Amino acid sequence: MRILIAEDEEYNQMVVQTMIELLYPEVEVLMVSNGAEALDKLKTEAFDLVLSDVDMPLMNGYELVSEVKALGLNVPMICVTAFAISGDKEKLLMHGFERYISKPIDMDDMKLILDPYLLPAGIE
Repeated sequence: MRILIAEDEEYNQMVVQTMIELLYPEVEVLMVSNGAEALDKLKTEAFDLVLSDVDMPLMNGYELVSEVKALGLNVPMICVTAFAISGDKEKLLMHGFERYISKPIDMDDMKLILDPYLLPAGIE
């Protein structure tokens, strides 16, 4: 399994990567710093899941998910965002994200959201 993470803040990169490595040690993680880099990777490499911030330079998370859908790439996309007030969830889902994880990230919440994508059916 391979996860692509698009996050521009170095501290958040470290937190998300560490959590994923602790929860899913067999998963390969590739980190990029913005949506444009993520799109380049998605065009040339296969990933099982994408985690993306919304507020990034060059290409934000909304633009990334739109481009991925326009290209017909079939990869689940989950937003990791500090924008988690009323109405944001609907906006994220409407733009094409399947789920979202609120910052600051709670490890139990992350596991609950990522398990269906990263664990074989029936294993929990």
